[in-house]
Amino acid sequence: MLEEHPTLRMSKASVTHEGNNLYMQSPEVLEQMTRPNLSIPMFELLKEVPYTTVHATGMAENNGKKVSSLRKLRVAFKGIEEAPKMDTTVSS
Repeated sequence: MLEEHPTLRMSKASVTHEGNNLYMQSPEVLEQMTRPNLSIPMFELLKEVPYTTVHATGMAENNGKKVSSLRKLRVAFKGIEEAPKMDTTVSS
């Protein structure tokens, strides 16, 4: 998902929410422990909260070089009545 996003383009991403590891690429033991989360809908992983923030770390390209990157991502689920309108514009 993060690798395919036209703005993020982050590879080997690890994702956390409120200090909980949702998915970790490394070390291998954490990847094995969090791999089952890949089959769980994100809404369930985020404890059915209609909107929240997750943190993604991984590798991104900057001027042709791969660099370590941290992104704070706002997540809002469509069709959830309690979700307020969020600003989804991309800022530089």
